[in-house]
Amino acid sequence: MKISIVLLMLSSFVFAEPVADVDFSVTMGKKFTATAKGVKGKVVLQNGEYISQGVSVDLKTLTTNMDLRDDHMKNKYLEVGKFPEAILTSGKGKDGKGVGKIKIRGVEKEIKGTYKPLNDKEVEAKFDLNLPDYNIAGIRYMGIGVKDTVNVRVVLPLEKAAATAAAPAKK
Repeated sequence: MKISIVLLMLSSFVFAEPVADVDFSVTMGKKFTATAKGVKGKVVLQNGEYISQGVSVDLKTLTTNMDLRDDHMKNKYLEVGKFPEAILTSGKGKDGKGVGKIKIRGVEKEIKGTYKPLNDKEVEAKFDLNLPDYNIAGIRYMGIGVKDTVNVRVVLPLEKAAATAAAPAKK
């Protein structure tokens, strides 16, 4: 069974505060959701390419509405005192496919996934993470554990940059 993580970052509307929702599926068919309100960043569409800018999630703001689970998640597995953010250090996409690099717990790894614009103001990206790649393993409590592979869904504000003209041909 896969853990399903859904990071949902809301649009850049003036009144909307971006958030990240993380849905976990664990052994024995159980599920829980963690929500982070400390989400920053955007995606810029320029010349047909989607480019991420300043995307990060403040992991200290994650909450599942269960204090003990929150404590274990933040302090035992994510170590938010040492590693307070998950950072998308680079990301770009074209024709529905994207690549990037994400840094979690001081470890930066390449990610590959898909994306689609949801409307004129938001874009959705999906990719998988292997938790042991980020030194996160053995997540178990009272006989219930999570799997190593997680699915991530991110929705970010979308801006459209002015198209740049091609450079004139050299003679």
